[in-house]
Amino acid sequence: MDSGSGEIILVFASNTRILSAEDFLEERSAPFVLIPVPKEVNPNCGLAISLEEGDAEAVLKVLAEAGLLPESVYYRRGDEFSPREFPWV
Repeated sequence: MDSGSGEIILVFASNTRILSAEDFLEERSAPFVLIPVPKEVNPNCGLAISLEEGDAEAVLKVLAEAGLLPESVYYRRGDEFSPREFPWV
């Protein structure tokens, strides 16, 4: 990720949900990266989906259509994380 741009982190309720989301997004060639959940967001181990800020709206719409919305969404710039709502869904 480019350190000058924002990043969106999608955290899911379970590993099963994130793996379903990963498969779904891969089938559609959506731009994303599977990452460990940042400890600043959730100290428990697990996986998250990382997106470039500009791709987030389209990817979340696709996930919503599949019934695979994340449990929470965070905006990351550098080392700073802030929770985000996703009103476009």
